[in-house]
Amino acid sequence: MENWLNQPANYFPWYSSGGSSFYSQGYSDSTFSPFREFYTTSGMPVVGGIISTPTKFDIAQKTPATVYFGAGQALPYSQYISTVPSKTNDLWVLGATNWSQYVVSPVGTWLQLVANAPVGGSAGFYEIVQTDTPAIKYSTYQFNQGYNIMNFNANQVGRHMLYFVVNNQPSNVVVVDVFAQVPTTQYQTGAPTTMTPPASTPPQTTSFAGDTPVTIQSQGMRGYQVFLDGNYIGTEGTGGDPLDGKFSFSVVGNQNHDIRVYDGQFNYPKTMYFQRGVQKIINVEPGTAVYI
Repeated sequence: MENWLNQPANYFPWYSSGGSSFYSQGYSDSTFSPFREFYTTSGMPVVGGIISTPTKFDIAQKTPATVYFGAGQALPYSQYISTVPSKTNDLWVLGATNWSQYVVSPVGTWLQLVANAPVGGSAGFYEIVQTDTPAIKYSTYQFNQGYNIMNFNANQVGRHMLYFVVNNQPSNVVVVDVFAQVPTTQYQTGAPTTMTPPASTPPQTTSFAGDTPVTIQSQGMRGYQVFLDGNYIGTEGTGGDPLDGKFSFSVVGNQNHDIRVYDGQFNYPKTMYFQRGVQKIINVEPGTAVYI
């Protein structure tokens, strides 16, 4: 299993000795475009578990053309199914026409997983999240005999390793590399715009760990990204932040800061002055300029 997990690592230096600075970077659309069929930008939050409740999936109605595994090896599904033992527990990410066991997706997106459990029954589902501080999550679910489908919310930056166990038999591991996405648009102060962004946005910890509290709030947007002085600092509704339209952070007071919100299509930028120690509430709604 360790050898298998090493195979898809050719995209990012997960196992290098050079640290993990790429966790905090924003990545352009070209990083995610090869995997676009495997994720969506909207979906229902998964509450109190790792995945949504598994439901029966009719493979005959949506047979994949190709399956991808390891470091991107491809096989026609008909060839794969003829060579794999019929009683093997399988886990895949469902795409529009293909399935994969490795996906790169932007943070805050949703993926659909397909699990084949030939025996069915009670299943233990595991998620190992590799960041600077690895974490292990575990939940139990009832799997139908045969194919099951469920939703997974990629709401945390890091490498997510997913697998399940039914009848003491583990499935393969699905790997989802989740990163912040740099907007495909640049911005001008005062209104939503669509132009070209900077290549990457590492967080600026000096301004982020400031002395003046700030809260961005929106009635109409969820899962938006927040940038401070040109640097990505977080995504609303991820990393322990409730999916309620509000995102809080702090800045260094008694000076101006550039605040930018990205909703997946448009930027909402504003340069404003922050009085030290006085909380600032910033309201942002889709299709409008940022206002205080």
